[in-house]
Amino acid sequence: MILPRIITAIIGIPVILLVIYAGGFPFFAFITFVIMMSLYEYSLMMKLALKPVDNFSLFLCGILFPVTFYLNGGEYSFIYNFLPFFISLSVILPWFIELFRKEKYLERVTYTIAGTLFISFNLSFLILLRDLKPYGRNMVFSIIICVWIMDTAAYFVGSKFGKNKLNDISPKKTIEGFVAGLLTALIFYYFAAGIFKENFSLKEMLLIGLLVSLAGQFSDLGESLVKRACGVKDSSNLLPGHGGFLDRFDSYIFISPIIYYTIIFMGH
Repeated sequence: MILPRIITAIIGIPVILLVIYAGGFPFFAFITFVIMMSLYEYSLMMKLALKPVDNFSLFLCGILFPVTFYLNGGEYSFIYNFLPFFISLSVILPWFIELFRKEKYLERVTYTIAGTLFISFNLSFLILLRDLKPYGRNMVFSIIICVWIMDTAAYFVGSKFGKNKLNDISPKKTIEGFVAGLLTALIFYYFAAGIFKENFSLKEMLLIGLLVSLAGQFSDLGESLVKRACGVKDSSNLLPGHGGFLDRFDSYIFISPIIYYTIIFMGH
């Protein structure tokens, strides 16, 4: 099974790096594609677990967030002012639709809202991160690369030396692996600080590294909670050797908004 994993990585990694470098519409289109595929996998997992979801609300509201974030700062930036409305809509719409169903389930409303906000709203912050000038491109590059290195370190140390379970949600994750991921992220951003020296201090970069590690690893556990509730190992098999889109991009669900607002609160 190692060959499909390698082939997927050979194709996928250059695509990801290219769209980050390009920014603008290509990056927006890629993030929107990832979000929609992740919502599709979420819907499938819920269906397999006999947990009802309103797909109309899930996908409609799911695509509104990346579109709104993409239009921020452009010719149609006024649409960004409607972001609070779109957040409210993602809550109101599934509730409203449920009122007119023959069989009404409160669970369908809650699962739909949870999926929309957990996946689409959070991942859409990658678009805002990429648009931060003049360092947005390098910041997104750093986050993507750091997560790849961090995950590799956590997996290697956890599988070789891990003895203490991190959380019951994901039995294979260990405290040793968690610490390895944390230290790797701090080391990575210590050296990456040179690239951002004109915009961020070393202390700020180390804080970003700390948050990338904590947010990324707990975000991974967050997706594991969904899979555990649905009784599945992977979100799908759409990416040979890697599971599904949600499996590959789960770390960024918490990272994206946390790092974006951390940078904003820093005054950059």
